[in-house]
Amino acid sequence: MLLDKLPMALSQIVRRDKQRAAYMSLLNPRDELDYEEGFLKEADCYVEGSSTTSDNAPPRMAHTVPHKGDRTLTCLNLVLFMVSMISFATTFLARHGGLSIKERNYFLKQTSEKSPVLEQLDIPLTTWRLNGTFVEMGSIYRGRPSPEVDAAWERVETQTPIPISREGRSSPYIVAQGKDPEDAVKWPEEFGFGSDAYIGRIDVFHQIHCLNVLRKHLHFNYDYYYAGERMNKYHELHTGHCVHILLQNIMCTGNVDVYPHFWADAQENAVPDFNINHKCRDFEAILKWHDEHAVPLDEFGALRIPDGEKPRIMVHAFKEAFEWYDAEHPDDGDLGTALG
Repeated sequence: MLLDKLPMALSQIVRRDKQRAAYMSLLNPRDELDYEEGFLKEADCYVEGSSTTSDNAPPRMAHTVPHKGDRTLTCLNLVLFMVSMISFATTFLARHGGLSIKERNYFLKQTSEKSPVLEQLDIPLTTWRLNGTFVEMGSIYRGRPSPEVDAAWERVETQTPIPISREGRSSPYIVAQGKDPEDAVKWPEEFGFGSDAYIGRIDVFHQIHCLNVLRKHLHFNYDYYYAGERMNKYHELHTGHCVHILLQNIMCTGNVDVYPHFWADAQENAVPDFNINHKCRDFEAILKWHDEHAVPLDEFGALRIPDGEKPRIMVHAFKEAFEWYDAEHPDDGDLGTALG
């Protein structure tokens, strides 16, 4: 690595400077005159393999010895070169995993509140194509209620707490949320986290927990919104699709903000304080931009496939949900599986 070679390069600079000092003591008056006049020839290099002196004698200089100011300038140039190499190496290593966790998570920190996760975990950035199929294509999270489905959801909605460390006089993670550390619940020392560790949880798992609660209670409001409407396959697929899309987006962003706990008179256990700060995109600005560029729904709804355009053939389950059968739309779809 370039950084590993830095000490060797600096030692070579020092050694070369000492050699030049030794040559100064051997110069004759004419050489000293050349030195004082600052003649710099042949780029201040040694003549290798041309010395006629003994093996123990230092090699001769080519033509003249450089002026002291030129020697200093050369050294400065070498130092600047090494600094440039270090800068290059730093950029290279940043792209190839050679920096510390804190440095690699720099950009994630710009879109998150302070979190111990960002200090202790190297979070890889991955490209994740969401499974946005309307028809259920085998995801355990869209399955009908069963012990296996519940176990899958419980794994990703883990509610187990973590220790939040205290640094200095207070925990930076709690203070960053505008909370008073004196009100936050600490772990008892017998847990082995020390005397200044607070009880915390990571927010992404709470978000998934809330989504799971909605999944389990979806039928509660159905009489209000769909009174008199036949609950067919379409409604089942639509609901499963939406829950699955939200789950994947929550998992994709993986919010690692942490929230503390407090004691309450109505609970025996420490109560989570969900009222925490987030680094957020300005939703109103996004909505305003959208409204300025959006096409009215009635105009969009009037669009029909142009002549000559080839439609994507959808799978049987998709057509079954939309009850879309006629001679021009044969029920033999084998394409569109990824989207249908």
